[in-house]
Amino acid sequence: MSGSRGTFRGVLCALFAILMLATPSVRAKTAVILNSDDDSISVVDTASYRETARIHIGRAPHHLIVTPDGQTLIIAMAGGNELVFIERTTGKVKRRLEASDPYQVGFSRDGKWFVATSLRLDRVDIYDGETFDLRYRLPAPSMPSHIAFSRDNGTVYVSLQGTNKLAAIDLATGKPLWTVPVGAQPAGVWTQPSGKVLVGIMGADYVAEIDPKDGTVLRRIHTGRGAHNFLVSPDGKTLYVSNRVAGTISVLDADTLSVTGTITAPGGPDDMALSPDGSELWVTGRWRAFVNVIEVASGNLKATVPVGRSPHGIFVY
Repeated sequence: MSGSRGTFRGVLCALFAILMLATPSVRAKTAVILNSDDDSISVVDTASYRETARIHIGRAPHHLIVTPDGQTLIIAMAGGNELVFIERTTGKVKRRLEASDPYQVGFSRDGKWFVATSLRLDRVDIYDGETFDLRYRLPAPSMPSHIAFSRDNGTVYVSLQGTNKLAAIDLATGKPLWTVPVGAQPAGVWTQPSGKVLVGIMGADYVAEIDPKDGTVLRRIHTGRGAHNFLVSPDGKTLYVSNRVAGTISVLDADTLSVTGTITAPGGPDDMALSPDGSELWVTGRWRAFVNVIEVASGNLKATVPVGRSPHGIFVY
């Protein structure tokens, strides 16, 4: 075990040495993609749209997130049952935290809470967002996947794909507030500035708008088959929805939730990230082992970048 950990630590340090010890201009032209079925990370040059490195890191990396202070990158290793903390400026492995099948991870907006879902083991873990001490472990049948936090940082919403439900959990007490049906195979979750909750209904073709008080479905916004995940623009005016089965990205007015456009994104579009200048939308294609690069202004597909199998989480410097 110690030998495998040493090897893993070595490849991670090598990877982040590529990223962090490069000049700022090189770092600004880099994307990191987690290949869940290849147990690897792809490093892509965002100027040439070319994969420059692919490194084996461990079992089933799905999602990654930056800490609220912007200093640390956390990689959730679902199959490896751990969270790996990487110092962004040096590439040093700061910490390895044993975790229960961490699939999706997220911080509350105030940084007080950190939540990880265990899709395979049907659990939700709630941690102190600063110390990462485990506060609560809740059973969550079945297949808890995506999460979002209430605007007041008091509640986490978790989609339960196996039971077609959405759960609301009080973070201070670790107690469920409500669990209600919202549609077939709920996936991505996002909270609006109003506090209302949006859920991508992957088993259908719409996004459900949910009342945070009791989970009532207020309306359905039809986007495309396999409505899956969300990304909001930096100015908060545009909301992107990936439709995995349709192979499209729906562009919504973030206030009215009206669909203003549809972008082609083949290959099972999943997670999304914007380039630092906001001109490009990067989208992982889970079914075809590539990343789509879309010009935001025109909606045109600029490039298709081959990466590892089942690319999932993405981070663009």
